Amino acid sequence: MTRPATQRSAASNLLTGTAAKYALLVINIAIGVWMMPFTVGHLGKSDYGLWMLVVSMTYYFQLLDLGYGNGLVRQIAAADSAGDEQAVNQVASTFVVIYAAIGALALGLVGLLAVTLIPRFPNLTPSQVATAQWVLLVMGVRIAVGFPMTVFGAVTTARQRFALNTSIAIVVSLVSAGVTYLVLSGNHGLRVLVPATTAVSLLSYVAYARAARLAFPGLRLSRSLFSRRHLREVTSFSVYLFLIDIAVQLGFNLDNVVLGAYLGTSAVAVYAVASRLADYQRQLCNQFNGLLFPVVVGFGARADLPRLRATLLDGTRLAFGLVLGVTISLVAFAEPLVLFWMGADFRESLPALYALAVAGLVLVAQGPLGNILLGTGRHRLVAAAALSEALINVALSLVFVRWWGVTGVAVGTAIPVVAVNLLVLLPAACRVVQVPVGELLRTATAPGLLSAVPAVAAALAFRRYMPPSSLIEVVLEGALSGLVFVLFFARFGLPRGDRARYLGYLRRLVPVGGAGAAFL
Repeated sequence: MTRPATQRSAASNLLTGTAAKYALLVINIAIGVWMMPFTVGHLGKSDYGLWMLVVSMTYYFQLLDLGYGNGLVRQIAAADSAGDEQAVNQVASTFVVIYAAIGALALGLVGLLAVTLIPRFPNLTPSQVATAQWVLLVMGVRIAVGFPMTVFGAVTTARQRFALNTSIAIVVSLVSAGVTYLVLSGNHGLRVLVPATTAVSLLSYVAYARAARLAFPGLRLSRSLFSRRHLREVTSFSVYLFLIDIAVQLGFNLDNVVLGAYLGTSAVAVYAVASRLADYQRQLCNQFNGLLFPVVVGFGARADLPRLRATLLDGTRLAFGLVLGVTISLVAFAEPLVLFWMGADFRESLPALYALAVAGLVLVAQGPLGNILLGTGRHRLVAAAALSEALINVALSLVFVRWWGVTGVAVGTAIPVVAVNLLVLLPAACRVVQVPVGELLRTATAPGLLSAVPAVAAALAFRRYMPPSSLIEVVLEGALSGLVFVLFFARFGLPRGDRARYLGYLRRLVPVGGAGAAFL
């Protein structure tokens, strides 16, 4: 029988896993910044937009996961904690079968889309139709194979070998970028590029399977271990996560479809620039929120109201401060960033980026609120709010795209995000932990808003007296503006008692002394 990870190793795995996730994030951002203009330049705006349109269609196949991903990790981790190797193998075997069936269904649906939807999609030429069909079918193979391989990643994650999975993802990102560079440098188009990068993804599944075996040597998969009981248990937990996944897919990935239908693939390419930068904004700040959920679950199980309250107040304050600093730098340097990165043809993406940046600010800041609600059993409320937000998003985008084009779709996304999170989820989370809404807003936003003043002044000074003349200078000046925010947030934004408490947390994790301790 394999032995569950000890508490000490769990803490170590969490720290190394978080560091690995940030390393992956930095690498992916660097690859994106480098490769996106290179890819657009070689494919052309129209073909790149066509690729993004097809990719947007495949995003919806993630919904076939039915929310099982997190439920599978939860079930495997529970069985492993109890030392029940047989149960781990039953859960894993059950979902290899389930996911294999889902993968076959996905491949059939991809074929149906390629035959029925693509030829009838507005604004596509006959040659674009043929290319889109080929790209969609190749990606369908990867999707179909990827579903059952999800089990291996879940086993490694449940064993808390976070860095192992992330290390594979880092290698895959680098190899995929290299393959993309070689294919496009050889003047090949989408018909060669997509199969080449898909082959990299398929090979990566072998590495994930090996990682699962390494993390859990007793792993044994067999159809004879299929368990209806484990399927029911995971399904009962996952159904609400599935509804939330539907809302996310509708809310963010339908935008490209709306733009492609009304304005053509070039508009999709323009919107992709704004969407990519806004996604980086959220990713840079959301790693913090990802750590809160298991903490909240533990406090909720013990009905520890004081700690839930402290988690909400501290978590929201730190999340809001982090995302506000990043947003100031992004918005202040958005124009030179887009111009030096993608060129003047993509200036139209700037208003859309500003709208999506506001949505990202709210989404990251409310992360602790969502964790509180999910961790204390308010799944139905979160799911209903997410679905409402997505439906309003679709309706507004369909209306606004006629009036304001690319910017209208972004505004249609931002309005429901702000409204639902501030008017529904915020009051609900405050009721759960019995904190007045005014107290949360005051406690959570005051340090960030105070620190925003010198950060904005620094950004404006850079733009006026030292206007950046290259992409590197844009990044450096944006980073310096963000550093001003961080310094003021740590030294003047936080009350003395809270600053001392946070320093105590840091000292438990990483030795802090000398100038750093004196500054804090």
